[in-house]
Amino acid sequence: MTEFDPRSIPEAWGSYEDAEKLRRWAFLRKTPAERLAWMIEMLEIAYATGARQLVPPPEGPTTR
Repeated sequence: MTEFDPRSIPEAWGSYEDAEKLRRWAFLRKTPAERLAWMIEMLEIAYATGARQLVPPPEGPTTR
């Protein structure tokens, strides 16, 4: 995979490598807070649609 400049939009001609560059570029433009907000939103959607089930906490004392 070739290197790219995260400050400039990569060209998207339709190859897998172009799509991967665009995905990495878009990811690097987001702040950690934006990435976390996206993850929380995706988990909420997964729980709401039943794609992911809530796991109850284990019973009894925890040892750490």
